[in-house]
Amino acid sequence: MKFTKLLASAVMVVSLAACEDVFEDGSLQPDGSKPALTIRNPTKNQVLTKSSGLRVKLTASDKDKVKELQVRVRSVNGDADYFNFTTLPDTKILEFDTLLNATELPKGDYTLSINATDFRTNVSSAEVLFSVK
Repeated sequence: MKFTKLLASAVMVVSLAACEDVFEDGSLQPDGSKPALTIRNPTKNQVLTKSSGLRVKLTASDKDKVKELQVRVRSVNGDADYFNFTTLPDTKILEFDTLLNATELPKGDYTLSINATDFRTNVSSAEVLFSVK
C-alpha cells in the first residue's frame, strides 16, 4: 500500500514537472525567447517598379505563439509611414505573404520594418532596405 502511494506521488511529481506553467509565476513577462523572424521578400537593396507592387514575404515563429505582427514601410528620408498595419496570427509558425500596391510610393529608398511579439511579450525586429524606381 505504501509503495502504491509512493509510486502515485512520483508519477504526479513527474507529470507536474512536465508542465512549465505550474512552476512559473504564471505571469506573461518576457522569458528571453524572442520570436524567430526571417524576411524573404523584398531582399536587401532590391529595386522595384511601381507597377510590380511590393511583395512582403516572411516567416515568424515562436514556441509561445506569435501574438502580433506589425508591418511598416517608411521612406529612408521621411517620417511618415506609407504602410503600417498589424495582424494577430495566434500561431506558432506564421508564413506571411502579401502584395502591397506600390503605385503611391514615390521613387526613392525605403525601409520595410517587421516587429513580431509573442504571448510572453518578447519582441523581435527585422528590417530590409529596398528602392522604388
